[in-house]
Amino acid sequence: MRETSGRIDGDDASARAAGPADPEQEATAPMLAGAMMAELVELHARALRRIPVVQFLVVAGIGTLVLKFVPLRLFLGWAALSMLVEAMRGATAYRVLRAPERVDAAVLHRLFVVLAALAGGAVGLGAWAFLPRLPVERQAVLGIVLFGMPSAGVAVAVASREILLAYAVCILVPAACTWTFLHPSEAGVLPLTAVYLGFLAVITSDGQRLLMRSVAIRMQRDGMIKALESSNAEVREAMQRAQDAAQARARVLAAASHDLRQPLHALSVYVALLRTHPDSRTMDDVGNNVEQIVRSLGQLLNGLLDLSRVSSGAQQSPLEVVNLDELVAQICREFDAAARANRLALVRDCSPLRARTDPLAVARILRNLLDNAVKYTDSGEIRVIVRGVSGEGRHASISVVDSGRGIDPMHLPHIFEEFYQADNPGRDRSRGVGLGLAIVQRLAEGMGASVEVESTPGRGSLFRVVLPVAVASERVSDEAHEPACAAPGDGPVLARGLRVYVVDDEAAILDGLSALLRAWGAAPQTAIDGRRLEALFERHGPPDLLIIDLRLGGPEHGGALATRMRALHGDFAVLVLTGESAGVAQKQAGEAGFLVLQKPVADRRLRQAIADALARDRTRTTPG
Repeated sequence: MRETSGRIDGDDASARAAGPADPEQEATAPMLAGAMMAELVELHARALRRIPVVQFLVVAGIGTLVLKFVPLRLFLGWAALSMLVEAMRGATAYRVLRAPERVDAAVLHRLFVVLAALAGGAVGLGAWAFLPRLPVERQAVLGIVLFGMPSAGVAVAVASREILLAYAVCILVPAACTWTFLHPSEAGVLPLTAVYLGFLAVITSDGQRLLMRSVAIRMQRDGMIKALESSNAEVREAMQRAQDAAQARARVLAAASHDLRQPLHALSVYVALLRTHPDSRTMDDVGNNVEQIVRSLGQLLNGLLDLSRVSSGAQQSPLEVVNLDELVAQICREFDAAARANRLALVRDCSPLRARTDPLAVARILRNLLDNAVKYTDSGEIRVIVRGVSGEGRHASISVVDSGRGIDPMHLPHIFEEFYQADNPGRDRSRGVGLGLAIVQRLAEGMGASVEVESTPGRGSLFRVVLPVAVASERVSDEAHEPACAAPGDGPVLARGLRVYVVDDEAAILDGLSALLRAWGAAPQTAIDGRRLEALFERHGPPDLLIIDLRLGGPEHGGALATRMRALHGDFAVLVLTGESAGVAQKQAGEAGFLVLQKPVADRRLRQAIADALARDRTRTTPG
């Protein structure tokens, strides 16, 4: 039954006297009134289903009183009219109850008021027709019956004052007027009838308020149940997410534990070998192997840190307007040499497309997809496609298509899991650690993008990233979004005698880094804390380059210490090393203009970073 606003008069005056209404109550008042009207109409319809039977008994009872004194034709005509009206009310009630959702409660309520008036009028017509023909004692008995019928109507009207008064007035007014006409000496019947009608109105008003309260309580209960169900659903969803996250962490830890133990065990074996045979040939062989192990450990650690940053949302960058095709072309150029080394053609098919997106995340996604494509394609080509996507909203797609080995359908549901490598059950470290696609998916989720995969074993794979980007008309930033990968080789040559101060609170790192710098021709001096660094500056002045750890064990982090030394002793190049993946100190060091590298750092990357830091310092201090 459609709930529509009804006229609820019961507590209006008291509500107005109580002061301003609660805005939430004002908003829900029409809903409450409509719900109450629908409830009232349905209850009245249920009560009306029994009325034809009750009316038949009433008609039969009145017949026993009047048939000796009233013509049979007159009585039967009255009885037929009375039963017809009640049958109409009963039929209307059955129609309503069969399809309550199709009925307008307010319209139906007005219809029930009219039908109640007709039913009361039919009964009142009997008072006008029968009372004058009856002896006085029969008049009294019929009067009692007629005046009692509105009281029974209170139950039928449920809580509708309009329905009850329409029924009662149409019975009592004809009956009281006929009685007063027959017995003028008893004119007090008319005011008593008015008092009686007022009493009935008060009773139904109380019932109306009671119904209103019960409907309000039910609505409140239903609202609480819905809120509780919604809350329970949210709790279940949160618990499921927590369980999924716990399982993912357990899976990551299990795989990482294996991939960490293996190279650490190999390192311990090589250390034992050096102790046993410390000759030059053993040193060369062990050095190459140790370098490879350290590099794989660095890849694993960096992958875990990247996964952690992406999962925590720390990887998100501000959106920028970029030429997506140019950004993709820049990343592809980084892989040209690797593709040529594997005898692969790296083809770009990029439509000009300007978009507002996160360029760092897009670059990282494309690098990981290209890295996988180069690893798992033995011959043929790798094609990178950039297209606008038509349809609802503005989107762009970046596709990486290779002619490689493809992926078996049984592995497709798992390829975005951490450490999952379908064709590397032995965990060969030279083939990666299995975090690239997991990072791709997390980055895509962070941008609201989707990743689609199509693959056929032996025929290659297609990875498509659909970005929800708004194609914009703003000017594209000319700045590079992310530095390119270091070129292969040993890196730039450092100036011989380069004065370098190295600061770290780990003595082993100081010793190793200073030895490496000396091997490259530099002249390093070391300090284990800020106080010793200050002493170096006092004795020797500023260096050409300061390599400083971000965390030094004291209240002042490395970036702040380098800034203070610059303010006291003038400009010099600064390179900050850190084992942190994110943090306020790292952000402040970057904002100060320092080049920041995360440990562990490969030797080629370190040499390149030193050259970049020196070049950055020269650019900053050059006039104009």
